[in-house]
Amino acid sequence: MKTVQLVESQIELRTRARILEISDLTSQIFLLKLGCERFPDARAGQFVNLSIPGFFLRRPFAIADLRRDADGSVELSVIVARVGGGTITLGDLPAGSEISLLGPLGNGFDLQQIVAEQSAQPILIGGGSGIPPLYLLAKELVARGIKPQVCLGFRSADAVYFAAEFAELGAAVTVTTEDGSFGVPGYATSILPQYAQNVFACGPLGMLQVVQKWAAHAATVALQTAMPKPKVQLSLEAHMGCGFGACLGCTINTVRGLERVCLEGPVFESKDVYFAKQEVHA
Repeated sequence: MKTVQLVESQIELRTRARILEISDLTSQIFLLKLGCERFPDARAGQFVNLSIPGFFLRRPFAIADLRRDADGSVELSVIVARVGGGTITLGDLPAGSEISLLGPLGNGFDLQQIVAEQSAQPILIGGGSGIPPLYLLAKELVARGIKPQVCLGFRSADAVYFAAEFAELGAAVTVTTEDGSFGVPGYATSILPQYAQNVFACGPLGMLQVVQKWAAHAATVALQTAMPKPKVQLSLEAHMGCGFGACLGCTINTVRGLERVCLEGPVFESKDVYFAKQEVHA
């Protein structure tokens, strides 16, 4: 019965989208712009599930940008990595093609505690394919009069994308590369200070584990210095079957028990998540 209710609750979020433009950002990553006659309000951190011709399962993609026209129509942007048959097929579709879209899905970033003060400048940390949801987040923050500090981490110079777009918003942008071929050598997490009040992160598991460890230390610093307790939000990536909580294929361990990345997430507070696998990341 609960599964049926979940399916029925998503019917109103299903719509048709027309491909407006596909443009390469790197040799492996492209920007996909979609036009929808209608699309519900969405916030940074939420995602859409796209149906790709020839493939049974939909593919989840974070909403990177959203522009609503006066007539209510929406231009929706997602950023896609060519990592398999589905995403390669998606990138080869011609402009004007129609695809089925389900969204917005999941829970996005919580901005209620953000205040427009320089001392509380939020830090956004993105690695690789985890960068897209942070662009819409930066855009929402700037609209509130808050200019975030953004650090984007990549493996090498030829993998860098969207750094200029973040800067155009007015964000303070740092780019890191693991091989030192562009920007600051090292990992995106290297910019984290001893303490920050608001941190948002999305990227590989190893990066998120480092941010979580940093968050625990920053909470201790806050306690010792009478500073506000830091709020650290992680946007998780996971393989998804349905995208709306019915199949339980993306469950993770949290302080509340098992929760679904697609429904209760993809954004969780760092202190609430138990990572089962430990990965090495400096």
